[in-house]
Amino acid sequence: MKPARDIFALTGARRRPARSGPPAAPRVAPLSYASRQAHLDSAQDAALADPAFRDLVAKADAARDEGRWKDAADAYGTALKIHPYERSYWTQLGHMLKEQGYFGLAEIAYRTAAAFGAEPLDVRAHLNFVMERQGEVESRYPIRFHAPVAQHKQVPGRPDLLTLARLLWDAHDVAEDEQLALLRSCDSLDALAAAMIADPRFEKANRVWLELLSEDEL
Repeated sequence: MKPARDIFALTGARRRPARSGPPAAPRVAPLSYASRQAHLDSAQDAALADPAFRDLVAKADAARDEGRWKDAADAYGTALKIHPYERSYWTQLGHMLKEQGYFGLAEIAYRTAAAFGAEPLDVRAHLNFVMERQGEVESRYPIRFHAPVAQHKQVPGRPDLLTLARLLWDAHDVAEDEQLALLRSCDSLDALAAAMIADPRFEKANRVWLELLSEDEL
């Protein structure tokens, strides 16, 4: 199976496709950072108001309709690198990965869509299918959907995991199987952060600060 970085393009700076012609008009739907909920809500309108995002998903949709699953997955993945909290195209990415037999990566995409607010009817059957293909069932690893609860209790998605990996582990990449294990087992952002802090990589990445804390230097 391809490593996650080959499909999701985890490493490297985010780049927008080159544009020709006059500059695009400013975005009319800015992202909100007032809270995670506000960010999730505003991400949908902001993404669809962004010409670069729209161009990429149009290319992805065309490739999907022609059965070019890899091209479609690549384009959806690039679009989601621009707007990682846009929920609906995580579902589409999951479909394209599923069609190629990348069931673990598809599960990551579907779980992220569910965490960010995708409708259960749009996700549950597909998520159960890819789990079954991996020999797993929902009763063991529940499918969790977004709920407007306190931020620390919200269900994490892949962008949350990668953000915490950068903050807590100083890591620019996380292996596919580890992403999947964490998203399956952690039912909230709190649980995800706790699991990552318990990992030896946290101590390794933060040894200097931990030593200062233990010596009451801070």
